[in-house]
Amino acid sequence: MTGRTSTDIERMVITAARLIQNDAVLMVGTQWPIVAALLAKALHAPDSVICHEGGVVMGKLPERVPLFTVDPTLHSCSVLLGGSFDTLGAVLHAGRADMALLAAASIDRFGNINTTCFGDYGSPRVRLGGSGGGCDLGSLAEKTIIIMEHERRRFPEKVDFITTPGFLEGGGTREEAGLRPGTGPFAVVTTMGLFGFDEQGEMILLRFNPGFSIEDIRENVQWDLRVADDVSALESPTEEELEMLRKRIDPQGMYLRGGRMLDGRDLET
Repeated sequence: MTGRTSTDIERMVITAARLIQNDAVLMVGTQWPIVAALLAKALHAPDSVICHEGGVVMGKLPERVPLFTVDPTLHSCSVLLGGSFDTLGAVLHAGRADMALLAAASIDRFGNINTTCFGDYGSPRVRLGGSGGGCDLGSLAEKTIIIMEHERRRFPEKVDFITTPGFLEGGGTREEAGLRPGTGPFAVVTTMGLFGFDEQGEMILLRFNPGFSIEDIRENVQWDLRVADDVSALESPTEEELEMLRKRIDPQGMYLRGGRMLDGRDLET
């Protein structure tokens, strides 16, 4: 225990960072993946290689947190400043990416990601930003981690549009579509908990944020969520993790501002 409070946003970022191994080659999407990747590199994964779809391969931490994956602050800390051919092509499409980190507007029970639209594609209620490199990352990286705030509306049983394939309809449908066996969603990290995927490609709750009950989480997905037999609470953030996240990675709160404190339901963190 650290004796400090943490927000659900901070817990989400820290949980995602903990999943990154030291020597991993990472393809990092915009928003939460940026912060999680930087935190991991600053703490336990200094030898991880952070690649951005626009052509930047990072060699060290930037002077400030990037606002997007082609932020100019990345230029001064890069070991390669190229184009999409270098990262999406020579790294991702060549099979060298161990892990992709993506954000999502919505995700369904089989890990399919929607960042395109809500409603019918031809006449949507909301038109979103689209894929960018997300489809490539989720299709070709060895493992994909999805990081997103948790709201019921963002967890439908089936997404309105598949921008980035997960396990499609479950079973062997991902492989039947031509994607390499063994790839696909590895984890979903949210402000409520940590989810994995079973042998049929269906999302399953593995760990819960202590600020929420398992029933809270089940009520905030739109299907009958499976829960692991050994489900347990997430480990509390350490003092070192919080200090690094707040004082070095995002001291101005570019990403962290607005994270909800856990209103007395928090553990002694």
